[in-house]
Amino acid sequence: MTKILIIGRVPPPVGGVTMHVTRLIESLTVHGFPHFTFCDLKNDSLCRIIRKIVQHGIIHLHASNPFFQLLFAMFCFLLGKKLLLTYHGNWGRYGIHGNLAIKLSALICTVPIVQNKESMATAQYYNGTAVLISTFIPSAYTTPLSPQHSQQLEEFRRSFKFIFCTNAWNLSFDKNGKETYGISEIISNIQHVDSGGLIISDPSENYKPFIKKTFGWIPGNILFIGGQHDFSNVLRVSDAFIRNTTTDGVSLSIYEAHENNVVVLASASVSRADFCNIYQDISKIDVVNELKKGRIRLQAEEKMEGANVTIQLIDLYKRYI
Repeated sequence: MTKILIIGRVPPPVGGVTMHVTRLIESLTVHGFPHFTFCDLKNDSLCRIIRKIVQHGIIHLHASNPFFQLLFAMFCFLLGKKLLLTYHGNWGRYGIHGNLAIKLSALICTVPIVQNKESMATAQYYNGTAVLISTFIPSAYTTPLSPQHSQQLEEFRRSFKFIFCTNAWNLSFDKNGKETYGISEIISNIQHVDSGGLIISDPSENYKPFIKKTFGWIPGNILFIGGQHDFSNVLRVSDAFIRNTTTDGVSLSIYEAHENNVVVLASASVSRADFCNIYQDISKIDVVNELKKGRIRLQAEEKMEGANVTIQLIDLYKRYI
């Protein structure tokens, strides 16, 4: 029982959790850390997952459902397993019962791993071993787009002076019934910007019908890219990335945008990275002016190399092996 068992899902579908798990597995291999095995919650049988849990002393869980997190933490506690639990979302994002489940799972697990300072403050109250480790691991490569998508992006780029982009792994709503990713609000702003176009990465293909129903049509300066694709390709033709969420953990796309020298406009729903251009209400900002200010900020910025997430996790693993 000397190895780490990493449990989670990998794409498809593409989402923050599945991309993190994929990149973590790849990065651990690149860093020469052999002491782990992986179980896929989506494709592995329940019997295999339970057998692997029994065979390992340390479990690292990646899952978003707070009730599943709690049940899993209780199961590991009863088996005497050390559980490292990564909370990919912001604490407090769920309703009363969901938030209570998160607090209880943090109390039971060995190490809660959180994504921002607000979550860290609460997690430490329930478990003093809580750590703040980002889920952003840079991609080692970019998967090329299909010829059809490549042509769409090229033509759209030529049609507008300023290209904005955003993404949503699926159509979802927060505990107050608002769109988690705020795509409708972005469109309401940008549809009136003559010189600007918006590319929406919509891998689930559930957002486009929703927008068409909401607005009655798709504005001419809006382009949806559906199906499974690498969002880095979209960032490479964009001037700014908009993260208009009502809640968040660590948005991988924010850091990918920054890596590609793309301006980041982000809602103030949670604490954001220092390089983000933060706003309170997207309906009240001039996105082109914010883009221009963001470019000046990028030019003046002295880029610092961030913490290596994989090394941080390896150090954490070694602490418990």
